[in-house]
Amino acid sequence: MPDPHTLAALRTLVSAWSPPPRRTGTGVATGIRALDEALDGGLPPGRLTELVSPPGTGGQTILAQLLGTVRASRRRAALIDATDAFAPEALPADDLRHLVWARARTLAEALGVADILVRDGNFAVVVLDLRDVPARELQRTPASSWHRLHRLAERQPAAVLVQTGRPAVPAVARRLALTQPLPRSTRAPIRGELAALLAPEVLRGRRTALELAG
Repeated sequence: MPDPHTLAALRTLVSAWSPPPRRTGTGVATGIRALDEALDGGLPPGRLTELVSPPGTGGQTILAQLLGTVRASRRRAALIDATDAFAPEALPADDLRHLVWARARTLAEALGVADILVRDGNFAVVVLDLRDVPARELQRTPASSWHRLHRLAERQPAAVLVQTGRPAVPAVARRLALTQPLPRSTRAPIRGELAALLAPEVLRGRRTALELAG
C-alpha cells in the first residue's frame, strides 16, 4: 500500500500552487522531431500516451529532451520515478527548474502519486516512468487503476506520458515504441545527435488501424 504520510505531504505541496491553467488544444512538444510528427504535434493534453522503450533504445534521451523542451516553454513538468532510476546530474541544471521529481518505492505508490499530480492541473506534462518495473508486477496491476488514471487525465490539462519497457497500459489511445538500439560510440554523444536518430514506431493511434481499439 502507498505510504499515506508521503502522499499527504505531496497533496499539501501541490495545493499551495496557483490555480490550474486552462487546457489548450495543441500538443506538448517533446523536442524529438520524429516523435512529435508521429503524435501530430506533440503529446495530447488530457490523454495518456504510452512510450515503450526497452533498455538502450533511447527512452532516457526522450525524457531528457522533453524536460528541456518543457522548461524552454516556461511550463511545469512532473516526473514520477517508480524505481529511483532518474539521474538529474546528467541534465543541465536549468532544465530541472520547473520539474517536480517524485521518487516512489512501489508501483502502487507511483500510481497514487500520479493521481495527485495529474489532478493538480498545474503541469503541462506528467511523466510516469515505469521502464524498470518488473513485467510481472505490471501485469498484476488492476485494470481499474489505469482506467481511473485515464478518466482523471480527461478532466485535466496535462499530457500524461507513461514510459514502459513493454506494452502495459490497457485501452491507451496512443502507443509508440522504440525498437532499434542506439548506436554505440567511442565519444560522449551530444543529446541532439541521439534525438535525431530516434524513429518511434506507432503501435496504436490515429496513424494505424488500431485507432482507439480496446
